[in-house]
Amino acid sequence: MRYNSPGFRLFAALIVLVVTSTALIGLWISGSPAKERARRLDDRRIQDLQSISNAIDNYYNQNASALPPTLESLTRVRDAYYVSSIVDPDTMTPYEYAVESTSTYRLCATFTTDSRGISKDPNQYAQPYNSSAFWEHNSERTCFTITAKVYPK
Repeated sequence: MRYNSPGFRLFAALIVLVVTSTALIGLWISGSPAKERARRLDDRRIQDLQSISNAIDNYYNQNASALPPTLESLTRVRDAYYVSSIVDPDTMTPYEYAVESTSTYRLCATFTTDSRGISKDPNQYAQPYNSSAFWEHNSERTCFTITAKVYPK
């Protein structure tokens, strides 16, 4: 068989077409690398906000039902209130935190992707603030209003 024969050229073109098509279909199914990076960053933001929320609950229960004045105050006593991060993993700006009432606060972050309607299991945890449905967000600045949990004594 000769390399310059029409049959070999057709076979080689077919192989290139199959490999290229497979790669394009894979990218179409999984999304582009940029979209995947954005989704992972948003997942990280949710993990950070959940960690902050848990730390605020601990602070609230250990400090006579008082919310922390700032997120920075949680990081000063790292052993008592574990917080994975108080800054956005991409922009490195702090997450927004505001006290609404004696037991309610607001956490805000700016997201890149829209997660509404794609929650896998809204009842995956017993607590509503740990469910994926609670943390659904738009592809913009989104705030979550949370009431601090009171632990039984």
